Amino acid sequence: MQLTRYSPMNGLVAAIVGTLFLLLSQAIGLSPPSESSPADLIPSKAIPASPEIIELGKRIYERQCAPCHGLDGRGNGEAAYLLYPKPRDFVAANYRMVSTWDGVPTDSDLYFTISRGIPGSAMPSWSHLTEEERWGLVHFVKSFADYPIEAPTYESVSDSGIVKIPPEPTHPPESPDYVQQLFIQSCAPCHGVLGEGDGTKEQIDDLGFPTRPRDLTRGIYKGGPEPEQVYLRIVAGMPGSPMPSSSWAYGDDAWYLTRFVLAMSSEIQRQKAEMRKYHIAANRVDQVPEHPDDGAWRDAPGVDLHLMPLWWRDDRPEILNVKALHDGEEIAIRLLWDDETNDHTAIRAHEFRDAVAVQFSTDADPPFFAMGERGRFINLWMWKSERQADLEPAFQDIDKVYPNIGIDSYPNPEVSALEQPTRQALTLESDPTFVTGWGAGNIVSNPWRPSAAEDLVAQGFGTLQALPVSDQVVQAKGAYDLGSYRVVFRRTLRGVDGESVDLMPGEKVSVAFAVWNGSAGDRDGKKSVTIWQDLELVP
Repeated sequence: MQLTRYSPMNGLVAAIVGTLFLLLSQAIGLSPPSESSPADLIPSKAIPASPEIIELGKRIYERQCAPCHGLDGRGNGEAAYLLYPKPRDFVAANYRMVSTWDGVPTDSDLYFTISRGIPGSAMPSWSHLTEEERWGLVHFVKSFADYPIEAPTYESVSDSGIVKIPPEPTHPPESPDYVQQLFIQSCAPCHGVLGEGDGTKEQIDDLGFPTRPRDLTRGIYKGGPEPEQVYLRIVAGMPGSPMPSSSWAYGDDAWYLTRFVLAMSSEIQRQKAEMRKYHIAANRVDQVPEHPDDGAWRDAPGVDLHLMPLWWRDDRPEILNVKALHDGEEIAIRLLWDDETNDHTAIRAHEFRDAVAVQFSTDADPPFFAMGERGRFINLWMWKSERQADLEPAFQDIDKVYPNIGIDSYPNPEVSALEQPTRQALTLESDPTFVTGWGAGNIVSNPWRPSAAEDLVAQGFGTLQALPVSDQVVQAKGAYDLGSYRVVFRRTLRGVDGESVDLMPGEKVSVAFAVWNGSAGDRDGKKSVTIWQDLELVP
């Protein structure tokens, strides 16, 4: 490739960018950082297709994959409208993560993508499935394609169609300007001179929809942050997207660009985009704390879970810290996350509150992690910031934001007929019979609700409902300051009916979490979530 001098900037900007490129270039040729492919993403051996393995994949797919990708594999599942990027259409079989020169995925490419997930999208890691189950998914997903996917198999890695990653050079290029020019000419038109995804070249995917290049400074790599995976994305490209194959860079140049790009973000940033399954231990104490800032939480073991926005945005809540304690009678779960704004009212039409929820499944093989599935209930505890504000110090009525409002009066038997027409009727002063939600027993409409938490159940999308008022026993307490929320949920270990979860010391239960950021417009299915985690109550 012929490189020429190119400098679109001058003055102070040029100096700043030049310094950045010098720092990044110094990363080239140094000892590689300690990245390595997680062991659970690499199969011990390939399992070939068979009627039995395909049937296994079909069962897993219908339970865990169809809600997003659809039963017919066309990317039109029940949850698809909530997701961006959109779920892959397996019938069209246009796959982004490939290791071949012709853009057709190998079986191992599909296996790796299923195991790793796709950071920067709502596709989570499924590495907690057994290898057999993941191979079953590979072969079942391939069966949707209109045309057979004919690519080199996992065993035939010597086939000339597979991109063979060469050894990384042990020495940097002779001139640090070389990598700078390489990036500016080849990558900056899309990713921007600073790698922030603000290049000037128009971006259109294979379906004709506009798209945006990755902000490389965020450390979010759809194929994974391992150097070998970044190398493949540079050389093999991402079929169906504006990211082209750069076969001209094969060899040392692609390695220089790989290290250059990885140096734009930190390993901590890259890890935050990974969806992983963790073990949460709830230790036993004499008495569970009621407040999220109680000193008892100081010594409780915590786990940092990575959050994934269903409608992806780079500016997102990244980490949810989870701690849990129990005393043999009650359990307390404390959740902590960063949020720059305290959105604790939702009275105006454009306002949305902050919220957090934890859902449970006691099934050994839990249902789909997003709201369960038909016939298989999940139990969900939800805390909302405006419900907390309603309790401290008083219910937030509409006159709080519209103090001079004039409204029709709802009848109240305690107010005289003469006073009634001139009275400004507020919710707390009204007869519940005429405030329909409250009068019908809706816990959300009840201004005298005793807790900031709701106890809910669901069995799939569109089925979320509250337990009866008499069964609403979950307590929650939230606090906000210094840009962070802390919320603690409390409940007896035993549920009050057949739909609320029973928790037993010595046993594990599957838990998943969701966070809503009101200032970002989060509500309902627009939220950030985790996959199922293991919660164990230590005896």
